[in-house]
Amino acid sequence: MTNVLASVIDVLPANGVAPADPSRIRPDGVLCRFDSEDDKRGKRNVWCVVFSDGPRPVVAFGHWARDIRETVVLGSSDPMTPAEREKQRIAIEQAKAARDAQVRHQQELAKREANAQWQESLPANEHHPYLQRKGITPAGARERCGFLLVPLRDDKGRICNLQRIRADGQKRFLRGGRVQGLYACLGGPVADHIIVCEGWATGKSLHDATGLPVAIAFSAGNLVAISQTMRGKYPTARITVAADNDLKPDGSNPGLRAATAAARAVDGYVAVPPIAGDFNDYAAHGGADTFREASNA
Repeated sequence: MTNVLASVIDVLPANGVAPADPSRIRPDGVLCRFDSEDDKRGKRNVWCVVFSDGPRPVVAFGHWARDIRETVVLGSSDPMTPAEREKQRIAIEQAKAARDAQVRHQQELAKREANAQWQESLPANEHHPYLQRKGITPAGARERCGFLLVPLRDDKGRICNLQRIRADGQKRFLRGGRVQGLYACLGGPVADHIIVCEGWATGKSLHDATGLPVAIAFSAGNLVAISQTMRGKYPTARITVAADNDLKPDGSNPGLRAATAAARAVDGYVAVPPIAGDFNDYAAHGGADTFREASNA
C-alpha cells in the first residue's frame, strides 16, 4: 500500500497537480480534497480518489480551477477495463458532488454577508470619488466604510451578492458569492423597452439619458443569461443590449461579440457606442440627444 501512495504522489505533480499535503491521500476509494502547492490556502481545488482493491490500482484526480481531470492506471499503459472505467465515473461524480456542495455553501455565506452589509449601509453620498469621476448619480447604490455597494439580485429580487467599489474604481464581489444569473435593475415599472448592459456606471448613464429601465449584468459573460431573464419576465418588451466597444488591435471585439450573442438569444437589438469604451465613456463626450439616439438603436 505504501508503494501505491508513493506512486500516486509521483503521478499528480507530473500531471499539473501538486498537493500541498500529500499525507491526506487515501488508498481506499474515499474522495480526498486538498490545496495545491501554488494555490491560496483553503481553496481545496485539488481532488483525488485512489482505488487499490482491484488487479491494478486506479487513481482519478483533478484541479477544478485549472480544468484538469485525469485517470491513471498505475504500473500499466494498457487501456482501462470496463470495471476501471466505472471506478473513474464514480470518482468524478463524487468529486463534482463535493465541489457543488462547497460552492453552494460559499454562496450562501456570501448571500448572508451581502444582506448584512446592505442593512448596515447608508444611501451613497453624491460626492463619492467614483461617482464624481464617472459623472453618475448615487441613486440605487449604498455606501459602507467608504465602499459603494451595488446589489446583485436573483430573478425574484433577492440580494445574493454585492459589488463593492472603492474610491479608485477597483471592484470586487463578495468572496465565494454567486454572480452568474444575477443582475441589478434601474428604473421601473418596466416599459415596453429594456436595456441590458455590462457595468454599473454604464447602466446609470443609459438610464439617466433614456429614462428606460436597465438591467446590469456585471460582465460580458453574463449578458446572455440576464437578457434571457428579461425576456422571460417581459415576453413582449423590446430588448436592446448595449455593447462595450472593446475593439482590439487584432480586430476582435469581445464586448460587441458578447452583446450580439445576447441580443440574438432574445430576438433583441444591439447598440454600440461610436467611440472606444462603453456608454458611460460616450456620455462624457456626447450631448444628451445623440447619446439617447445611440442608446436606443
